[in-house]
Amino acid sequence: DVRGGGVYCVSSTSVVTNCVIAGNAAAQEAGGIFGGTVLNSLLEGNISVFGGAAYASALKDCYVIGNSATNSGGGLYGGSAINSAFAGNWAAANGGGIYLAPATNCTFDGNIAGSSAGGVYGSSLANCILYFNTAPTGSNYSGGTLNFCCTSPMPPAGTGNITNNPQLASESHLSTNSLCIGAGNAAYATGVDIDGQSWAYPPSIGCDEVYVGAVTGSLTIAIQEDNTNVSTIFPVNFTAQIGG
Repeated sequence: DVRGGGVYCVSSTSVVTNCVIAGNAAAQEAGGIFGGTVLNSLLEGNISVFGGAAYASALKDCYVIGNSATNSGGGLYGGSAINSAFAGNWAAANGGGIYLAPATNCTFDGNIAGSSAGGVYGSSLANCILYFNTAPTGSNYSGGTLNFCCTSPMPPAGTGNITNNPQLASESHLSTNSLCIGAGNAAYATGVDIDGQSWAYPPSIGCDEVYVGAVTGSLTIAIQEDNTNVSTIFPVNFTAQIGG
């Protein structure tokens, strides 16, 4: 397909929800999905020239993981993103995560661009984390306007931005000691976080709101090996067994 290797939305009002869009390819735009609104979905391992995962789509509460663009917009080209995680996406040119798309309460980490902006290129961002992305210039971002974001270096314009390490517990979630907790602006937050939890006031920066709960019950940990007596140079496989 030239556009929309996995899904092509004929109408801008089309809605795709609770889907896995993975392993698709398009000759030109949108390896995963073209247009429409995508809710609570996983877009993974798709490839195209522009917009490896999506092109001109509105993504909300989505995981966009490991997609590729042979030009720009490894995760998303155009469109918009809300409460979503972009990790491990790649673009040969600009915008490993997204290219020319506004984003709110999103997390961008581990994305790569061959030229500029491993994370986000030329976009208006609010309450977003842009960290640990890679590019020859502008590793985390290039151009655009950032407000209440966690990134490095400090953006030359915008307000409420911080440069602290976000202390991520995973590609999308925060550790309980992260300075991103409560550092966002409620005026930008909409809906719920990527887990379906309500945003706090003020909200966290990124796609995840942190609620610390009581941990109860026992936890057991064991290691199981496939062999206990072997000669040197022979491999031994270990399996962790965790319960509780």
